[in-house]
Amino acid sequence: MKSSVLRVGGVLAAAALVLSACGSDSESSVAADCKPAHDVSTVKEGVLTVGLTNTPPYSFEEDREIAGIDSDILKVLAEEECLEIEHAPYTYAAAIPAVNTGRVDVAVGGFYRTEARAQETTLSAPLYVDELTVMSEDGYSTVDDLLGKKIGTVEGYLWVDALKALPGTDLRVYADSGALANDLKAGRLDAALDGYGAATISAKGTDFELAVLEEDDRVPATNEPSQTSMLVHPKDEALVKALDELVAAMREDGRLVEILGDHGLPETAAEVGEARLVS
Repeated sequence: MKSSVLRVGGVLAAAALVLSACGSDSESSVAADCKPAHDVSTVKEGVLTVGLTNTPPYSFEEDREIAGIDSDILKVLAEEECLEIEHAPYTYAAAIPAVNTGRVDVAVGGFYRTEARAQETTLSAPLYVDELTVMSEDGYSTVDDLLGKKIGTVEGYLWVDALKALPGTDLRVYADSGALANDLKAGRLDAALDGYGAATISAKGTDFELAVLEEDDRVPATNEPSQTSMLVHPKDEALVKALDELVAAMREDGRLVEILGDHGLPETAAEVGEARLVS
């Protein structure tokens, strides 16, 4: 799993929107003889504290542990850096202030690399690309198909402002992909727009058709798939370095492609190209 896929929001909502306190993701302790690959410091010694957004398949909670694409990457990071994992659920609006104020070391959930987000916090190197996808009963695939319709998307996505500007279109913005999908299934929306991976999860067991929205200058996000990243505490340069080096190694040896495939994304999602920011 973004006014910029932003998934960016007000700082004032940060504390109130945290849903629970951090919890340990593992009963086992790190081996006493574990040698970390980097000299990283974390908010809590010996622990990688994760801000988890509920946006399958990018990040979600399963059996009280972090799960999803971004989470699987972090599990490898924690193992290599001899860290246990603790997590707390956050909305996209609350994630940036949580990282910036040091309540968590890293926030995950398919965050898009945008200029606005890069000015607010520290972004990891690109992880994978994600495409704007339409879920509908009628197979909508163009911007013209959406005009005059009741459509929905998730807060913070790069395309939110562009969709709001479409003439005659009733746009509803949701806190997460689950709420978006529920309203589509209930018939309160004609179409739901989400990232490719999230849309694949939401459409399971339904008759909804999925279509990557065709390129259209009215919705600039259709012209180039957005790169995703994790949000990292701005002062934790060592953690950023450790994460970026790990992702590069996982891309090289195929582990990243395997994780993407496990969660329904194509191999091509790992082909991010040069790092870029979108406006």
